[in-house]
Formats: sequence, structure tokens, C-alpha cells
Amino acid sequence: MRAASLALALLIAACALFLRSYTVPPAPDRRGGTTLALTWPNRPLFGSPRADCLGLPDTEPVVGCLVASVNRARSEGIPLLALPFCARCYELAQRIALIGQDETAARARLAQIARFGW
Repeated sequence: MRAASLALALLIAACALFLRSYTVPPAPDRRGGTTLALTWPNRPLFGSPRADCLGLPDTEPVVGCLVASVNRARSEGIPLLALPFCARCYELAQRIALIGQDETAARARLAQIARFGW
């Protein structure tokens, strides 16, 4: 019984290493939502498509980057759960995206991204 509990705990811990989520806000052209998926740990747990696009030069448009980031997250992962849009998840993803970034430049880029409904 104890070995089974330990094995289950190890399995859950291993899966947690590969559990990632992304939140896409609702917009006129799409339904928003939060998706939990098993994928390579190449972004934070509440990894945001916006985080992939913060480091782009100001001259490069963000829409293509946002779409590509979400498509990458969808194609590389195994979706486990699709939830309705979660405002708290969206805010958490935005705060995580700012970690390690120049605050002023990142906030300006997030404002530009927000104009496109992301």
C-alpha cells in the first residue's frame, strides 16, 4: 500500500514537471480560455503567449508572434483540460511574463499587445 502511494506521488510529481498552461483572452474573433497541457517545460507553469513576444524589437509586429506562440503551445502539447477564460490566470501569466524583463519596456510592449486583444 505504501509503495503504491509512493509510486502515485512520483507519477504525479513527474507529470507536474511537464504541466503547462496558457490563457488566451476572449476577443471578437475568438473564444478565450485557459488550457492545461502536458508539454516540454520550456515556459513557466502559467506560460503566456505574451511572454514569448516581449523581447521582440519595437519594429517587429506582435500579432504574428502571438499567433505563432499559441500555435506552438497547442501543437507541442497534449491538452488535458480546456477551461473558460480565467481572469486571474491571465493576470498571473502577465506577472510571470514580466519576471526578468525591463519593467518599462515590457509594460510598453504589453500595452501594444493589449491593443490587439491579447
